[in-house]
Amino acid sequence: MTILLDHVNIRCSDLDRTRAFFEEVVGLQVGDRPDFPFPGYWLYAGNQAVVHLVEQRLSGEPGGKGTMDHFALSGGDYAGQKSAIEKAGFPFRENDVPGMNLRQIFVTGPDDVVVELQYRT
Repeated sequence: MTILLDHVNIRCSDLDRTRAFFEEVVGLQVGDRPDFPFPGYWLYAGNQAVVHLVEQRLSGEPGGKGTMDHFALSGGDYAGQKSAIEKAGFPFRENDVPGMNLRQIFVTGPDDVVVELQYRT
């Protein structure tokens, strides 16, 4: 059995600021979302909704209590995404993985959500 990452759900204090971060910095696109009775966005990489955003506080809705360190997305335009991060002013760090042809950018977005962007070199 193969298990794949389907999506990450993020509760955020500012939906529109967080949506803009994932569109402008990470490179995802807002797409179709079911007609839930609360505001949110589904952000797509190609045909897959990989990030779901919802308001931080949902009345009567249970919320996760664990800590997420980060999640990773691979592909994209290294120079373009790095430029977008710098322009938007989000903190980030870069890393080259020893022994692999892999470059990483860890960027901290709204609500301290850390996204690892991976690029094959």
